[in-house]
Formats: sequence, structure tokens, C-alpha cells
Amino acid sequence: MRRPRAAIAPGHTGPVPDFTVPASVRAILLDIDGVLVDHRSAADAASWQWARALLGWELGPQETAERWEALDRKHFTRYQHGELDFDEQLRARIRDFVPGGADISDAEADAHMAAYRSIYRSLWRAYDDVPDFLARLRAWQGPDAGGNRTRADTGRTRAVAYLTNGDEAQQRDKLDAVGALVEGWPVLASKQLGATKPDPAVFRAACARLGAAEPQTLMIGDEAWSDIDGATGAGLVCVHLRRSPSAPVRDVPWVDTLARIGLS
Repeated sequence: MRRPRAAIAPGHTGPVPDFTVPASVRAILLDIDGVLVDHRSAADAASWQWARALLGWELGPQETAERWEALDRKHFTRYQHGELDFDEQLRARIRDFVPGGADISDAEADAHMAAYRSIYRSLWRAYDDVPDFLARLRAWQGPDAGGNRTRADTGRTRAVAYLTNGDEAQQRDKLDAVGALVEGWPVLASKQLGATKPDPAVFRAACARLGAAEPQTLMIGDEAWSDIDGATGAGLVCVHLRRSPSAPVRDVPWVDTLARIGLS
């Protein structure tokens, strides 16, 4: 559902908010891929650029991207369910993808993944709505944003962190590469936390890290199951970023761009 649009001050020229962060919120958790970084476009292009050089590769660009995404989701879901660890799900994806790759060694699988990631990294881009949103989020947090800040106008501490199903080093590198890494905002990643979204324990650990209770914490995510279902199950406030009209729908407030999230 969408909440009613907020009243707009005379002379306002920006997008009309569909969701305004409640005054009770003291902490905000940001997903990375699909929210700040256009992972899908980079992965689609990188999978083809890498795969077309593989011996025996016969699929075209679209079919290659679709196969890579399907295997990504298949094995990452196994990781989310605890069937594989983080590195094992990467190797499983490679073994299913590379022609004749079922029996390749861990070292060979890791080398293939490194070759893919080298291309993938070169294609990282932030969405167009990200720079303005981060600037507004820093203003919401308060002067000299970074870490936990107490706003003079409210007397309340506000905190921001990134919460991602991934590896901290890679995700930090990704944020830095696209200009979306804010000093002082922790990068909380599943590989280091030892659990993955949608496990409620991940969200509760993030809230504890930021010193905010679950009902005082907002999750901004694009994945219906891992971000929204997980966060609501843990008792957080949520806004669902549905960049595609075909994205799954949940019974929470949603927006189609970060520009429609109001911060006050």
C-alpha cells in the first residue's frame, strides 16, 4: 500500500513524498544492491562479457544474463537457508554455469569468480536518485553526519547503517566506487554477521549495533522476502523500494524511487 501523500510546503519543487520517515524513527538501515547500486544491470552485462570467452559457451547475451541470475538466486537462497556458506554458494554457481564445470576444484571455481568480478566491478553504478537521497539522509541525521549524531533541533540521536547480504569488504568497496560510502555509517554484512536476511536475528543485531529498538528502526530495501518480510518479522518499520512495477508487493508503504522518501 501507499500512505497518503504528505502536505507539501508552498514553493516546494522536488518530488512529492509517498512515504515520510516517522518522527519516532531513530535509526535507518539501507540495503545496497537494488537500492543504492544497480547490481542487476552490472551483473547482466558482466556475465555476458565474461561467459562469451568460456570454452564451449553458446548462449547469447540475454540468455546468459538470465541463466546467471537464475543460478545466483538459486544458490544464494541456499546460503540464506544455511545449506552453504558464503564462498560455497559462489562456487556452486560457477560449477553450474561453466560448461563442464561440475567437477572443477575450489581454486578453479574461485579463479572463474574472480574473472567475473573483475568485469562486474568495472560496471558498478549508483542509481540516479542516490546522491540527493544520501545528502538528505545526512541532513536528517544531523550536522557532521557519520556515526551516531544528536540533532540539536530534536535532542535525539540518529544513526544510519548499511545492511547487506554479502561480504563486508566487497560491499564497502562497491559503495566507495560509486560514491555512496558515507564515513561513519557501518557496513553490516551477512558473511561477517554469520546470518542472512531474512533471519530476524540479523535485523535485531543491526538495531543493537545502532542503539535503537526495533520499532524505532526503519529498513529501506528492495527485496520483498529478504528485506521486507525479514524486517517486519523482526518488528522494524519498513518502506519497500519497488524500482520495477513487476516487483512483488507487500502490505507495507512503498515507493518507486528514493526521491519519494520524505525525511524531516
